Amino acid sequence: KLERHELIVDPQGLAASAHLQLDTGQRYRFGATTIKQDVIDENLMRRYLRYQEGQFYDTTSILRTQFALDDSQYFSSIEVQPRERNTDTLTVPVDIQGVANRRNRYSIGAGYGTDTKYRGTLAWDDRLINSHGHRAHLEIKASSITQQLGANYIIPVGDPALERLSVESTYGRTTYGDITATGLVVKPGLTQVLGNWQRVMYVELDRIINRTNFTRSSDFSLIPGISYASIPPGIFGQPVAGRGLYVELSGSHAALGSNSNFVRLFVQDDQRFDLSARWHLLLRGQIGISIVSKFSELPAFERFFAGGDRSVRGFGLNDLSPVNQYGE
Repeated sequence: KLERHELIVDPQGLAASAHLQLDTGQRYRFGATTIKQDVIDENLMRRYLRYQEGQFYDTTSILRTQFALDDSQYFSSIEVQPRERNTDTLTVPVDIQGVANRRNRYSIGAGYGTDTKYRGTLAWDDRLINSHGHRAHLEIKASSITQQLGANYIIPVGDPALERLSVESTYGRTTYGDITATGLVVKPGLTQVLGNWQRVMYVELDRIINRTNFTRSSDFSLIPGISYASIPPGIFGQPVAGRGLYVELSGSHAALGSNSNFVRLFVQDDQRFDLSARWHLLLRGQIGISIVSKFSELPAFERFFAGGDRSVRGFGLNDLSPVNQYGE
């Protein structure tokens, strides 16, 4: 309530001053949350909440919860609404109501790019395998440089909006410069959130056949790896500027059954700086380092290539790569 609200006018000084004094009272806190849905487990549903009962009430937390549940793809419609304030307990109860989404989603896409030429995608998503929130994704990609069949099984863990256990598998053929790699890749991984960072720990199992105009080789690799990616402050419901910093470290050794011993470090940063309301500065940089006992044994998909629309323009996609002793 307003305890003081007055306007004092000084005609001689041609000035006026306003005085406002408000009694805001005590801050309200989040009360109980009532959830009405029969799509996923109650425990999983509550792990999507961006607030906890007893915390100070904040409308932003309500919006972030709404966006997190929307992004889950489990619901065709979801409403997160605060109820009438309880003036006795100084709490704000919250109601959440959700309606199940269609379980299956199919998508098809076609396009053309200077790097890939004609390309097409056919995908199928099973958005809710069971009440525990398991999902599956199957995708077929085809272009002049890549033909792939990929599958991914996802299990939500921890904070289900950002953390998951997944198993990815890909079979297909990809061209890297003058090398064509064909084979199977299986990659189980665990994604977790640590403060402002999203960490992924994985083990990659590869069986690849590499071909050039003159040679053919077979690679088997068991590659453990870890990556860290910065989480934008406004990841749910707020503007996000740039993709942030991404760091990945991986490697393998003959003791794991791999054909080569190597360590690989990749760093990428993507930032946007607002210079004014109309002008923005976009900066993106990448750097990669490989330490390998014998470069010829390094699998093609673990090497660094450059060239293309989003790399060194003026060169074809992946046309820039290390050369052999003959400069080829």
